[in-house]
Amino acid sequence: MQTKDFSLSAKTACRSYTEEKTAIWNLTVPITKLPQGLPFGPNARNASLDAKPAKAMLKTLAEEPEKFILYNSGIMVVAEEIAAFRVEGGDFNVRLKLQVPSTEDEGDFLGHGVLNGGHTYKALMHALHGKHKRGESYPNLSSAYVQVSVAVGINEDEIASISRARNLSLSVPVYALKNLEKDWKPIEEALPKEYRQNVLFKPNEDGEFEGKANYDVTDLIRRLALLNNNLFDFRLDKHPIKAYSSPGSLVQGWKEEDYKEVIPLLKDILWLEQKIMEQHVAVNGTGATGKKVVISKVSGCSGKTMKLITGKEIPLTIGDIFYMPILAAFRVLIKDGQWTKPVDTLWEEWGPKLVDKLWDTYKNEGRNSASAFARSKSTWSTLTNLVAMQFVQI
Repeated sequence: MQTKDFSLSAKTACRSYTEEKTAIWNLTVPITKLPQGLPFGPNARNASLDAKPAKAMLKTLAEEPEKFILYNSGIMVVAEEIAAFRVEGGDFNVRLKLQVPSTEDEGDFLGHGVLNGGHTYKALMHALHGKHKRGESYPNLSSAYVQVSVAVGINEDEIASISRARNLSLSVPVYALKNLEKDWKPIEEALPKEYRQNVLFKPNEDGEFEGKANYDVTDLIRRLALLNNNLFDFRLDKHPIKAYSSPGSLVQGWKEEDYKEVIPLLKDILWLEQKIMEQHVAVNGTGATGKKVVISKVSGCSGKTMKLITGKEIPLTIGDIFYMPILAAFRVLIKDGQWTKPVDTLWEEWGPKLVDKLWDTYKNEGRNSASAFARSKSTWSTLTNLVAMQFVQI
């Protein structure tokens, strides 16, 4: 952990709340006096200038900067210490001390910084210091003010809770809020490093992942659920249809203990998914012999290129229903958190058979509605039982 100091000037500064070690200060700050570089560590999501709120703020700053303080709900910062001193003319010099993670301990503590109002802070920094497009200008920023509240004496657990509460009104995805509580740490550790750039663990992750990630942690949870006999025991004829129909409920109901046996298998699960997709291309792609269906006309599928979580690109887009029941069938071949054979051997024995079986089943049962086919228990049972009836004593 390292300490960073920030200074700013405020027109007003008052301590509006005190309770034991906790205090909240309210500041009215000319935006030109805001410090650069405040971290976003405790915010549930990183801010994006492409978000509608940020675009609206920039429009106000360009056209009616004097009204910014009226239209904007302000910024909340959590800090270790705050000190305010009145100076000549009646203004205040304000000094903030923040604790932020260093490279060595990053992830152990959320850190201090912008807790709420991340889009506001990013929009203001862009207007003041950003690289502007042609025709973009902010000529009267000296007339713009923003309300800044600073909370001190907040412990780590409270930071997560406050961020959750204050961001709910902004429709922050549940997976982003749970990320604050480090629920996804076991998944992130199990995800191969070379795949990390393809998966978001909170919205608008900046830096090396920007523009690269086509998936978020919800997609990993869905895949872990597909192989989860603890939640969806094939012996009891339970099937992970929720992974297709209601992934949000899986995120909302996440408990690490429910997934402890399958999380270590995440790399193998993603490898199996890639093999399934490659087999679909072999069966249904351009030049394939004995096509099962015209895949570009199937709901959820198209002739567009698809990038998988592994980073592999395939020349077809395959809808969820055409790989999920196949992947789910492999849970029959997991015992006590281990594959019954090496995973590549299991693929050779069962993968192509399961892909063929899915398309045969779809042709017989699902041609009128892929969605209904996806939600039908018999779809999932057919694939799972193909493996279970031959190799498992039920």
